[in-house]
Amino acid sequence: GVYGMRPVFYVNWPILGPSSLRDTIGYLGDIALDPRTYVSGEPWIDIAWAARGVEVVNGTSLAIGEYEGLKKAALDPYVAVREAYFQYRRHKIKER
Repeated sequence: GVYGMRPVFYVNWPILGPSSLRDTIGYLGDIALDPRTYVSGEPWIDIAWAARGVEVVNGTSLAIGEYEGLKKAALDPYVAVREAYFQYRRHKIKER
């Protein structure tokens, strides 16, 4: 995003949530470069994965109320979520 690559298209993954082609490719790269992907059996690795699961569930639980409010206010919830996601990503890219 910083180098000018556009998000291409919007997709809402069932478990991961809203994303774009650029962000999905970046996420897959993050998984490939994460050392936890290749190391298993160590107790600290299991704790790290459990902590990551707690982060994801906590983030989702906090976002559910926001999503319900957005659904009530929007004529088309899909378009509203898509536009909110793109606006959020543009803001995150400009912060860098």
